[in-house]
Amino acid sequence: SVVIQECHVQNTAREYAKLYAAEAEPLEGFGEVPEIIPIFLIHRPANNIPYATVEEELVGEFVKYSVKDGKEVNFLRRDSEAGQKCCTFQHWVYEKTNGNLLVTDLQGVGMKLTDVGIATLAKG
Repeated sequence: SVVIQECHVQNTAREYAKLYAAEAEPLEGFGEVPEIIPIFLIHRPANNIPYATVEEELVGEFVKYSVKDGKEVNFLRRDSEAGQKCCTFQHWVYEKTNGNLLVTDLQGVGMKLTDVGIATLAKG
């Protein structure tokens, strides 16, 4: 199902973000590291829509740090610390996976990200 796939994608990206944090946090002066918040799948057997997702509510200004088509221009994305660190994280994942995986649609509030995507070189 789409909902299960959504959970898998976000939680996979979250694991990469943890690895990135483990490498970046010890660097002197690096500071805060972007975090992809966990997404949970809940089963509601009595409901006509049997699956739903639950995640922490992000309060504040929601920013898209990476965009698919480049048509959206958001200066917070480019000029903010969170935006620059999201770009760095994207590049790091691409390098770490030898170009096989790209984390896309980095968006959220400050350093807390949600609803991310993953593009793969291989199909499937």
